[in-house]
Formats: sequence, structure tokens, C-alpha cells
Amino acid sequence: MRIMQTGLVLLIFCAMVGLMVSGTILSRHALSFLPIKGSHSFARNLHMISAYWGFVLMSVHLGFHWNMIMGMAKKLFTKPSVVRKWAVRIMALLITGYGIYAFIKRDIGTYMLLRSHFVFFDYEELLIFFYLDYIAVMGLFILIGNYVCAGLKVIGRGNVNRI
Repeated sequence: MRIMQTGLVLLIFCAMVGLMVSGTILSRHALSFLPIKGSHSFARNLHMISAYWGFVLMSVHLGFHWNMIMGMAKKLFTKPSVVRKWAVRIMALLITGYGIYAFIKRDIGTYMLLRSHFVFFDYEELLIFFYLDYIAVMGLFILIGNYVCAGLKVIGRGNVNRI
């Protein structure tokens, strides 16, 4: 479990370094006093791939800590509720389902694999729908991270049959 968390954090760090390097190369106007050399094409590609992988990896990382977040949320309610428990599960299922749809609709996989070198933004679309799609994709990867973490904990205890 610790090896997986450390690897995930190192990948997130690499994505952040990629964003900093590409941002520095691309911002020749803001940082015109620095003797920065570099290809804009390389910087755009690095920036795009770092941003999308960073988004997904941070969502998975959040999923690794989701039980802690849910534990804090449980403190807000004094009595356990079966209805609330199932409502949260159904909501998570709906968010995950819509997250899969939004992942495909927004071509996020294409950008993550750098199969497209430019991101298309529909400026006619309401901003709320853009945010809702990306929040749903985040929810999808939070759920994936949560279940990967749970699976690793079970495997770590030697109870593989419980997965």
C-alpha cells in the first residue's frame, strides 16, 4: 500500500514539475527578463499531458484518502442511517456512470495519451456543464482510487478472497 501511495505521489510530483517547466517556457511575456529557450510546441504538449495526468492522478490520490474524508463526514451525523448510506452509494454510482460518459464525451483519454495536440473548448457551452463533467470525471477516478486502495489493503492482509 505504501509503495503504491509513494509511486502515486511521485507521479503527481512529475506532473507538477511538467506544468511548471512548460508554464515557464510558454510564459515568455510574463518572464521576458529570463533567458528561456524552448519550443512552444514541446511546451504546449508537455503542459497538456501534465495537466490531464495531474488531474487524474490527484483524483486517484483523493480516492486513496476517501475513507478518511467519509469518516469526518460521519461525525456530522449523530445517528447512523441505512437510508443515508444507500443514498450516498446510489449517488456515487450515478456520479461514476456520468463520469464515464463525460470522460468519453470530453475525449480526456485522447488528451492524456497525447493523441490530440490541441484541446477543443466549446465557448457556446454553459460553464456549469463543463464543471459538472469534470467533477463527474473526478468522482470516477476518486472511486477507482478508493477501490484500488481497499483492494490493496485486503491483499496486504492476505485475505484475497474478500475482494
